Amino acid sequence: MVFLPYTAEKLGSASYLSFFYMSFFLGFIVGVIICKYLKTTSKNVGLIWTLSIIPLLFLINNSNWLIFCFLISIFGTLTGIHNILGESLMQITSTEDILGRVMTTIRTANSLGSPIGSVVAGIILDKFNQNILLVICCIFIFLGGINIIIKK
Repeated sequence: MVFLPYTAEKLGSASYLSFFYMSFFLGFIVGVIICKYLKTTSKNVGLIWTLSIIPLLFLINNSNWLIFCFLISIFGTLTGIHNILGESLMQITSTEDILGRVMTTIRTANSLGSPIGSVVAGIILDKFNQNILLVICCIFIFLGGINIIIKK
């Protein structure tokens, strides 16, 4: 998400940023609704996680803001699905006596990782460009998704 302000600026108006965020969150809500029709399995979590690279790859070299919004909404939908299914999977697979520690560890890692990831992504964005950042993100998302599928 760190590249959204950069893209809005590149397109010439900060108002695009609002459209980008709205697109993501509308997609996220759609993803949450779709979740009730999917089974909570590690295969599904890994598959949805891996599929989320597709809209990101189509963002590379895209300068049409409507297409950009559409792709961001698809990414939001997939993010909503794997967030809900992933949280559910962690709760299902963790025993009750360690569930609190598991969830706290995940939340702590997210709290620490988010700002660090934003700084690293910002540096990559400044040194290179949005396309390089998207490719790097896609590589990490792909590896993470495959890892989830393999580890079960």
